[in-house]
Amino acid sequence: MAGIQERMDPDLCRYLDLRLNELKLKTIDGLSIGVSRVLSMMLVIMLGAIVLAAFAFGAVLLLGEIIGSWAGAAFIIGSIFLIILALLLIFWKRLFVNIFVKLFIGIFYDNE
Repeated sequence: MAGIQERMDPDLCRYLDLRLNELKLKTIDGLSIGVSRVLSMMLVIMLGAIVLAAFAFGAVLLLGEIIGSWAGAAFIIGSIFLIILALLLIFWKRLFVNIFVKLFIGIFYDNE
């Protein structure tokens, strides 16, 4: 390998080194932006889940007082979440996959 570099034009070697460094920097930039966005989305989702759980607990308590059955209220709220889960699964590709594809295309093609 050293023999090839000795026979190459020094300007060409410098150009190739600069291009390689540029590729490394773009890769690091894209990965850091991607990881930070994914982590921030995970944080928002986790906090949203905590808030949703608190509201669900409050709804069970409120509905339990109204209908007089804590178990019945828990089943009603659980059924509402089951319907929401079914809707999310039905529209999974439109809601999640397409969003992530657009996000990563934007990251790696500098469309922030």
